[in-house]
Amino acid sequence: MDVKDLRSWDSVKREFKLTDLLAIIAVLVLLVFLIMPVQIGQKGGSKKSICISNMKQIGTAFLIYCADNNDFYPSGGHGTVKIGDRPPDPEEEQDGGSEQDWTVVIQPYVKNPGILRCPLDTSLQPKASENPDESREYLTSYTVNGWAEYDLAVTAVSHLSNWVLLAERNNVVQSPNSGWKFDWWLWQGNVWPPALSPDPTPKASEDLDLKRHSDTSNWLFGDTHAKNRRFPELWKAGSDNAFWPHGK
Repeated sequence: MDVKDLRSWDSVKREFKLTDLLAIIAVLVLLVFLIMPVQIGQKGGSKKSICISNMKQIGTAFLIYCADNNDFYPSGGHGTVKIGDRPPDPEEEQDGGSEQDWTVVIQPYVKNPGILRCPLDTSLQPKASENPDESREYLTSYTVNGWAEYDLAVTAVSHLSNWVLLAERNNVVQSPNSGWKFDWWLWQGNVWPPALSPDPTPKASEDLDLKRHSDTSNWLFGDTHAKNRRFPELWKAGSDNAFWPHGK
């Protein structure tokens, strides 16, 4: 092999090494694009699990509060209006005295105020949880079923395991000092009992964050278990509706 052949062989080797290097880089880039969504999904799943754990702890605090208060859920002071088997008319919903948010009354039963926040809630968190700035800081990522605010007893709920007690609050739309409860029976106007039409989702989305966890939301049920569900799985017609405490 002469000098010319050696030079030609060196050129081939250089080209071969460069081709190999480019191929390796391409494979690595592809792997990065494949792995990143998995890692992001795992992080989102972990935060979803933290949120569910938070809700379970809040549910336990609710039940302990009820045990200490004649079996009744925290009431917002609606002493002049009672809910029986159906909600009151909107014009009859009058406050019956000073109101205390459920986040206040369950505080003695909550060891860690951090459970009031979902890690995926991007709203401004209070620097001091015991004294939040209600003009701009959001103490909690959750909101309670408004039905529980009308002197509802635990024993009056037909099926605790099927009844939504707490939901994820839409802090993007709601101001910090509002939305501590959601009056779900108003989502369809004057329709009663709950029906599939008109679609309650637009009004529900104003009160609740229905897509905080990849187009789903976490829900706390009356027996203190929490699950991740899509809204249509819970909103059913009639007594099958998961928000109605006297349903199935």
